Amino acid sequence: MVQKSYDRENGNLYIVPTPIGNLKDITYRAVEILSSVDAIFAEDTRVTIQLLNALDIKNKVYPCHKFNEVKVSDSVLNLLSQNKNLALVTDRGTPLISDPGSVVVSNVIKAGYNVIALPGASALLPALNMSNISAERFLFYGFLSSKESEAMTELKMLSNINFTIVLYEAPHRLYKTLQKISQTLGNRAISISREISKLHEEVFRGTVNEALEFYTEVRGEIVIVIEAGSNEIDIEKVYEEVINLINLGVAPKEAIKKLAKDNNVSRNLLYNMYEERKK
Repeated sequence: MVQKSYDRENGNLYIVPTPIGNLKDITYRAVEILSSVDAIFAEDTRVTIQLLNALDIKNKVYPCHKFNEVKVSDSVLNLLSQNKNLALVTDRGTPLISDPGSVVVSNVIKAGYNVIALPGASALLPALNMSNISAERFLFYGFLSSKESEAMTELKMLSNINFTIVLYEAPHRLYKTLQKISQTLGNRAISISREISKLHEEVFRGTVNEALEFYTEVRGEIVIVIEAGSNEIDIEKVYEEVINLINLGVAPKEAIKKLAKDNNVSRNLLYNMYEERKK
């Protein structure tokens, strides 16, 4: 199915970014859409109404958050079937980017209606551009799991990716997340942007270990940018891990099998190293 965004008379659903800090980050087009649509669906109606009041926009606002998206989808589809134009907003930034909206958007597309996304405010790109870390290739991962073990598993997976990594994080979890990054990704170059586009905007640039020394308590919304890892496998380090497992009582073949799989290296290469050095 090919969407022709502007050559049909049916109702459209507009994804509208809103300011993440400075009200002037709103675009002319976003103001036009928010003023002209028949209804606005918002993550938090109270936050959105404050924004609309500041922009002198009077419009209907309905809740659309992660707990009611399935139910809201029916209301959205009903209005679209009446050729109504609708807007979807989040509290700050761009809907769907670590925010609600994906369920509604998916259902709207499946029903054959247009979804039109406006360019606009997001914490992701300013943080990346201010980081002094390569933005040529990057992976936006969003928030790590709030569960300790799952977050560690996610970071171990990310350690094998040779792209710049961008994470969102809550201020109260920043220090523990930096500890996990140090344990799994090592002491890489890192940037931490806080309160982007607001009066107290702050950008830390340094290493993971330096960040651990700098941050104890912190406030505001956080974006972490981490330099890419290397694709090169340190085979000597992997071999040391094999020996450590063997010293702990693991059978050599099992230790070699496990470390070869975990590090995506040749099992035969590790086995030959073990046999040669055991002599």
